[in-house]
Amino acid sequence: MTVRIETDGKIATVTLDRPERMNAINPEMSQQLDEFWSDFDRDDNLHVAIITGAGRAFCAGRDLVRPDAHRDEIERAASSAARREADSSNAAGLSSWGPDKTWKPVIAAINGWCLAGGFALALSCDLRIMSDAARIGSMAPRRGLLPGGGQVQRLARYVPFGKALELLLRANHLDAHEAQRIGLANAVTSPDDLLPTAREWAEEIASNAPLAVRASKRAAYEGVLLQSGFAEGMTLESQLYSEIMVTEDAREGTTAFAEKRPAEFTGR
Repeated sequence: MTVRIETDGKIATVTLDRPERMNAINPEMSQQLDEFWSDFDRDDNLHVAIITGAGRAFCAGRDLVRPDAHRDEIERAASSAARREADSSNAAGLSSWGPDKTWKPVIAAINGWCLAGGFALALSCDLRIMSDAARIGSMAPRRGLLPGGGQVQRLARYVPFGKALELLLRANHLDAHEAQRIGLANAVTSPDDLLPTAREWAEEIASNAPLAVRASKRAAYEGVLLQSGFAEGMTLESQLYSEIMVTEDAREGTTAFAEKRPAEFTGR
């Protein structure tokens, strides 16, 4: 299994468990996460989820090194775009493998590298607590890709617009204290204190009235994000992601990454 799930009382802890690949998301992990969020949403005994990573990374993004990764990404992008257009049942109409399917609160305990698709996953959580050893950001344009999974839409709403563009266009990453300064991280802890702090926050949330908590989350997202063009922005982002995925630069970027060499982009 690439995902470990532990439940204790009203709290579920999800650990991405591919430390040898920096917890990069492969199809198996994507499916397991998708199934977990659906199960979590339906389980009346669980009120809060914590997601973290094993080893030195939270999640380094999608696994671009495995065979057929680029072809699978093209197919996934097309499928995601079709599903987004047809399915309005998600809590916020967002990614299939992120915690977007539920109005229950989700905390990201970011223990290490949090990049690309891992960044999208962390942004889709409601609260982000970072180890002071962690770094967070989008790397997609360095691979010839558009930052998908809501990275553009959320980042442009969560931090000052100029800072969002800096992160997206430079395709770099921030340390935990800078992430907290601009509002991406809610708190920064030592590595040893990360999970205890996340657990403390989860227990505090779980002690509150669950229906009121979920209604508060829903009111915040629908009243602020979704009513200001977020859903339309996600549809556009999904469309552009699909278009970028079939370019020569996207194939070159992912191939160069797998081959550990600089990419040679041509603009095609």
